[in-house]
Amino acid sequence: MSEMAKETFKQVSESMFPGITHSLHSKPPEIRLGHEIVTNLSLQMCLFFNVCYFPFWLIISILITSLKYEHLNYLYKFILVTVLAATIAIEIVRLYLGYLGNLMERVPELAGFWLLSVLLQFPLQAFLFFNEDLVILPLERAANFVMVGLVLAELITGFIALRKITKHQAKKFHLLQLRQEAIFEFE
Repeated sequence: MSEMAKETFKQVSESMFPGITHSLHSKPPEIRLGHEIVTNLSLQMCLFFNVCYFPFWLIISILITSLKYEHLNYLYKFILVTVLAATIAIEIVRLYLGYLGNLMERVPELAGFWLLSVLLQFPLQAFLFFNEDLVILPLERAANFVMVGLVLAELITGFIALRKITKHQAKKFHLLQLRQEAIFEFE
């Protein structure tokens, strides 16, 4: 195989699986320190299912809203459109932050995901699910039930992942401090 093709494969695999070329040609795993992966699989599965389900929920919500819009009073027309627009925008940002925070083990993004879930997305989804004045149709109730379930599962697994990643980052910080102190003492 030509060197150019090898380099291309190496670049593609490195972009898809960061660190793979380094891990294949580095020291044995027992010697390398600080490379433990602490992403949460259950949170990642919840996020994946939510990303797959979100377009279906969006289509169902828009179609049902257009069907029942004329049967709502003026106040609930405004509230429903506002809540749906906010829910859609927040859901996109929330899922992006969840993926980024969990896979890259970034505490600020994961904390942002969790706070958006607790403070905004869960109350909005609960409002869409429980408020009977919105004339909730059976298909809409089923779609919102799945969405509320996903958000609840993400709240629980997100909290666990956030706590685990935060503890891991703190340990890495303290180990780095100890290493730097040892280097200065050695010199």
